[in-house]
Amino acid sequence: MDSPDIDTYIQEAENLEKMYLDLLEGTTQRRMKRIDDGSTGLQNVEYRICVINSKNELLQSILLERYNSWYDDCHQLIQKYAGQVRSNKYESFTERYDRIISLIDLEDSIRKSNERNHLRKEFISCLDSQVSILHLIKPHVALNMNYQQKINKADKLVSDLEEAESLCEKGLITSACDMAGCVLERYIAILCEVNGLETSPEDSIVEMAQKLYESNNVYEFDSQMLQTIEYLSGINLKCANFDSEIDADTVQDFIDKIREITFLVFW
Repeated sequence: MDSPDIDTYIQEAENLEKMYLDLLEGTTQRRMKRIDDGSTGLQNVEYRICVINSKNELLQSILLERYNSWYDDCHQLIQKYAGQVRSNKYESFTERYDRIISLIDLEDSIRKSNERNHLRKEFISCLDSQVSILHLIKPHVALNMNYQQKINKADKLVSDLEEAESLCEKGLITSACDMAGCVLERYIAILCEVNGLETSPEDSIVEMAQKLYESNNVYEFDSQMLQTIEYLSGINLKCANFDSEIDADTVQDFIDKIREITFLVFW
């Protein structure tokens, strides 16, 4: 449930429907007669009922177990996101649970019927109604997942910068600069990703930054920001080449400037 996949639940609903149809196909149709006792004024009526056989008992049991598991997961999702749609949608989802359980048991608790065609029609109708609510909350789930992914990426950048700063304080200048440089590269790559810009593994930091500048998609990414990225990339390259001009103060300044700009990708 930490990373809910609505499409998976929708696909599982289709599997449940197929299982139910298979269950009905394997039942025995028994003819019954409703006898008029004179109290209703109705004529004698013949009708059919579905009778489970021993071969189908296992399928019925598996279907019941899978539906309950599916319902529990979807119930949690809808309870969380239905408020962003309409509260009555949550109630609509839960109200159909008892009836579907009854239909799996080959009886309609509402209309008191267990004729095969009727059961098929009602099961599909009730399940489709529940699935329609999954479609309603799907955009809200996607937005939430996107937000959580951005938070996780932000946390990772922050923690790596803190680690780079710790290395710098310990005098491990090259390691600190390397880690901070990786943060800078990831930051620019993520910024390209969230703005729909294609990049390749061969693109340098400056090349990706140039794409951002030319796209005009990021308001804060102006010519001054491009110059800042070029400057920081230059420090990163010097560090990679073990330039003697790179000292602790330069690396600390490098880390500080990266920290100042990284918030743009997330907020």
